[in-house]
Amino acid sequence: MSKNSLLLVNPNFKADASANCHLLLKITNDSFSYAVVDKGSEQINVIFDKQGCEDLEHDLKVAFENDNLLSQKYEAVKAAVHTSKFTFIPDELFDADNLTVYSKFLGSNGEIHTKHNEELGFNTLFSIDKNIEDKLPLNTIFYPQSSPLLALFSHLSGEALLIDFTAASFNVLFVKDKKVNFQNHYQAENAEEFNYFLLLIIEQLGLNESTAVYLQGIINEDDDYYNTLLKYFNNLYFFLPAGKQDNELLADMPKHYFSGLLALNLCE
Repeated sequence: MSKNSLLLVNPNFKADASANCHLLLKITNDSFSYAVVDKGSEQINVIFDKQGCEDLEHDLKVAFENDNLLSQKYEAVKAAVHTSKFTFIPDELFDADNLTVYSKFLGSNGEIHTKHNEELGFNTLFSIDKNIEDKLPLNTIFYPQSSPLLALFSHLSGEALLIDFTAASFNVLFVKDKKVNFQNHYQAENAEEFNYFLLLIIEQLGLNESTAVYLQGIINEDDDYYNTLLKYFNNLYFFLPAGKQDNELLADMPKHYFSGLLALNLCE
């Protein structure tokens, strides 16, 4: 699945049933995936994934023009979109009536989106590339790329590092003492680049071999990225999709590939 596309469809899924479904979109800097989940039965009806996107804007445009599954009417459309223009503001410092004051922290003159995380007590402010935003349905609910990771916070315990991989990048969440201590995104074309960033993260966060590391996305046991992690950590776990989804559609696939995408279903 390194740089290929994948489409799985429940043979019993009828397009006219889409009104009872949520469309979940995960758009990173180098990949595009979506899922169609029935909100009544929690059944996963469609999974699509494309890695190694060299022109993401073009790939999105083509997908929404030609993919009949994307043109259906859904109960809700949720999109977690990669952006380097984001910041976290604690509740006690957040002024919802004066969002423009935060523009200097984002380095953007575009529209500022906000997502409040009540459990963690902070707001994520972010701005999305308008060319990407305009390719998506008008009723899309936008989330920063961090949201699917943050939605999994309550499923982690103790000191834990959660890493979500694409074919050429990875997203990191570190929790400790029941708090989010760190979150960031890195581009890594190969295991050598990944090793460099990993050593930086280990040093900055003071991690050791006993830190629990949870893996999701495009990583496999004994591949170069997995073996790089084994040099520094003793406790590696594949993080399977959280929630109550019926994932029969994924029976023949590594389910951790889609944990980040399906975690959007947990986002409010």
